[in-house]
Amino acid sequence: MDAFGDEGRTVAELALALIHDPSAQPVLTLVAEDNDEVIGSIIFSTVQVQGAEQWSACILAPLAVAGHRQRRGVGRQLVESGLDALREQGVDLVFVLGDPRYYRRYGFISSHQVRAPYDLPYPEAWMALALQRADLASLSGQVLCARSLNSPEHW
Repeated sequence: MDAFGDEGRTVAELALALIHDPSAQPVLTLVAEDNDEVIGSIIFSTVQVQGAEQWSACILAPLAVAGHRQRRGVGRQLVESGLDALREQGVDLVFVLGDPRYYRRYGFISSHQVRAPYDLPYPEAWMALALQRADLASLSGQVLCARSLNSPEHW
């Protein structure tokens, strides 16, 4: 898929690894198709918040939309559908490392105290969204993600 340019192969390999990684389970994967062509996909995998284990949490990674279909609502539909499904499943929190201008439209915020698995050059890109009862203002700890995502090159 051309959604990530030069990083496309790495992102595709990460997606496949997450789907098959027992430490990422359960995984929610959604695919957007048009005329039997895959034009986008999104994966939410389970994470733990060390120090706040009572909260169920996922991370959104990766989100990919084919280059020729970007800016047409495919990504929005994938994100909204995924967040709705996670709410229905009772997931409390979702984390994402991404462009704040994009993810803020879904309610993600950067002003929280949960640390990413690695130090980040752009900490404002590490965002969280409370889907249920979780109070992000009082939550602190560090995210522990699946083995296949727990590598510096993904951060």
